[in-house]
Amino acid sequence: MAAAPLTEAHRLTQNRLGAQTVAQLLAVWNLVDIEDLDASTGVWLQAAVPIVRAQHRQSAQLAAGYLRTFRATQLGTLAGPIPSIAEFDPRRVATSLTVTGPVALKSAMARGLPLIQADDIARARMAAAGLRQALDGGRETVAATVAADPQAVGYARVTSGKACQFCSMLADRGAVYSDDSVHFEAHDGCSCSAEPVYR
Repeated sequence: MAAAPLTEAHRLTQNRLGAQTVAQLLAVWNLVDIEDLDASTGVWLQAAVPIVRAQHRQSAQLAAGYLRTFRATQLGTLAGPIPSIAEFDPRRVATSLTVTGPVALKSAMARGLPLIQADDIARARMAAAGLRQALDGGRETVAATVAADPQAVGYARVTSGKACQFCSMLADRGAVYSDDSVHFEAHDGCSCSAEPVYR
């Protein structure tokens, strides 16, 4: 299913937000001290988690605005459920960033990789995890709002032209909704979005 122009504009806006998230997370990665990973991880998380929190909130707010406009253009009315803004779980985000960042760095060094290569791996994995966590704000806002809307059949996954096999397979399913699909399936680095489908 081809996305509506409004949906594509929303996807691109979310992608820009994702790129900003990655840039901000990479900028604070230097707080991780390779000589003292255990102590510096906490300091780094104090900077990194608020970045993801702010971007998650922005992603959810963008999605809420998109939902209102999209529903009005599709159904001809602004009346409908108030968008369900996705909640942010700082512990889940901290765990995700820690595992993909400092833990991945330790693991790579334990395997004997040179420090520069180990750091590159951890930096990339951490940034991809942070991007997913930030953009989940918008994706989960769409999914939860659609689930609460009696006019909605479900939502369709919207991908870019460079989607991975996993995302392409899910996009091919078309409109989906069940208790399980309230949480949008996304992998680290995923920039897919969702488009509501109405009766």
